[in-house]
Amino acid sequence: MTTPTLLCALAEIDDPGAKGFVVDKADGTRQRIFVVRQDGEVFGYVNSCPHVGAPLNLEDDKFLDIFKSGILCANHFALFEIESGYCVRGPCKGRSLEPFPVTVRDGKVWRTDTLR
Repeated sequence: MTTPTLLCALAEIDDPGAKGFVVDKADGTRQRIFVVRQDGEVFGYVNSCPHVGAPLNLEDDKFLDIFKSGILCANHFALFEIESGYCVRGPCKGRSLEPFPVTVRDGKVWRTDTLR
């Protein structure tokens, strides 16, 4: 098991807002993830639409819909709940984003997985 890895200061993510990252995996490959902040909580997800596996965003850190109330896939306009990653609209309706474990400690956002 690895120790938590710093992703960013919490203040770098608007509330509500989101920020993307590229992290190393145990096999040496890299993985795109993103963190969403809403109502003081943070939620981490793998940046891959369950419909075709493409990244959700087309622009840096643009993961939320215009109302900042859901996660939007810019490719197919699928809409996901921020708290659960569950798809409520679009071609992958009923499926979910893959969660990515993050936590907030001392005003910083940390990756807490084990380099899977």
